Amino acid sequence: MYTAGNEYPVFETSQAQVGLAMCSEVYMPEVSRALSIRGAEIIFLPGGVDKNKLWATWRNLIWSRAIENLAVVVTTQNLFDKSQRGLAMVATPEEVVFESTREGMFLVDVDLDRVRDLRTQKDAVGSSMENGAKAGVLSQWQRPDMYDKFLPREGVNG
Repeated sequence: MYTAGNEYPVFETSQAQVGLAMCSEVYMPEVSRALSIRGAEIIFLPGGVDKNKLWATWRNLIWSRAIENLAVVVTTQNLFDKSQRGLAMVATPEEVVFESTREGMFLVDVDLDRVRDLRTQKDAVGSSMENGAKAGVLSQWQRPDMYDKFLPREGVNG
């Protein structure tokens, strides 16, 4: 049984601002966006069981959440028996830096300074010569003034 949450927790640690999302929330880009807007530089997104036919889309979405939020996204999966295929994955905005289907514990170094740099840059013509991800997506390309246009809410703005 699941209980729906209504908070987007971000925690300050000595290394980074960390956000937490769960499993199927990877399919809702608003969740990762809310975490990144709140300052999350690393988003932990543990998943449920073997993704079976969803394998390729799951991998794509993990990296997509990293790209569109200029964050490091980390995922793992529960394995309930040896027949299941797990996935541990760490994606930065510019590349997938770790991926394994083996059980175990892994240590992965990530460059948080690079994430922070991408977040402070302004995108410009020629940025793709230096950046493997679109810089400035959290500041330069946000349009909160449009939210009520594509998802009107009763009683808001008229």
